Amino acid sequence: MAFFASTARAQAVSNSAANDTLEQRLAFLRKVYTLFSCSMVLWMGSALWVSTNDKLLGLAMGIFGNGLIGMLVFMAALFGLLHLTRSANAPINYIGLGLFSLLEGFVTAPLIKYSLMATGGEGLAMTDPSNVVLQAFVLTGMVFGGLTTYALTTKRDFSFLGGALWMGFFLLFGLAILAMFGIGESMQMGWGISVGWILLMGGFVLYDTQNIMKRYPSNMAAAAAATLMIDFIIMFQRILMLLSRRD
Repeated sequence: MAFFASTARAQAVSNSAANDTLEQRLAFLRKVYTLFSCSMVLWMGSALWVSTNDKLLGLAMGIFGNGLIGMLVFMAALFGLLHLTRSANAPINYIGLGLFSLLEGFVTAPLIKYSLMATGGEGLAMTDPSNVVLQAFVLTGMVFGGLTTYALTTKRDFSFLGGALWMGFFLLFGLAILAMFGIGESMQMGWGISVGWILLMGGFVLYDTQNIMKRYPSNMAAAAAATLMIDFIIMFQRILMLLSRRD
């Protein structure tokens, strides 16, 4: 999800990776997905570590336990770090990506802890096939990988999805905000909302994957990796919530 796409679109088109040679485009993609892979390790590693540390887990749970204020603080930090990833200067953009990965891991930890408790998997190794976290990660990886491959190899242009995807995002995000005030709280816990988020993120994977090649210059690989991470993480969280349901 390219949070800053609207502000970067004008200057990014003329010097985007799409206008480079084939060799340069492939080098850009390798850099993006190398950064993406490293960031995923940092994200999941920090999430698993925090989920086993009671003090850090308490801090993570406290962020959203403070309701709207906690959400605003988190969003401000998130946007600030995403802005750093768009810097043309290294290592500022890489530092921003690393801190962004750690922040996402920090706030993902409570969900991992809850899911393991709900499924009786607290004592299971993360490599155990019956571990719900591993199941969600593998399933997300398969969906994400399949959609990414399709977006990169098809001649179909998914830019038309942009408006509908953002409308869906703000609708679901608005419902989440209302749930903080007790409005539609039970609906947020239902499987329908999670399925909606998963489908929405699937659309964003198609859209963002192509948008990265068309709109991002070659010095914005860190920002591109962060965009793809958001798609993957939200999809993973919602798949994990579905797999953890026991009703």
